[in-house]
Amino acid sequence: MSPDHLVQTLSWFLVGRADVAQVEAALDQTGDLGPESAELVDELRDELSAGDVSPPMLQPLVRETIEAIAHGD
Repeated sequence: MSPDHLVQTLSWFLVGRADVAQVEAALDQTGDLGPESAELVDELRDELSAGDVSPPMLQPLVRETIEAIAHGD
């Protein structure tokens, strides 16, 4: 999956158009990311696997991940 598709899925999550399952699927298919982006993707994946995290709690991490990917890190 391209980084653009991941950014799109994460953006949809922020506005309520994608659910946790869709985000998890996108994270599992990440392509070649820079070190910071890959670290944030791993952190987001860990948060999602915790199970009892609400979407509002994830928003700051999702935004940070989008920003890192967009800057090509």
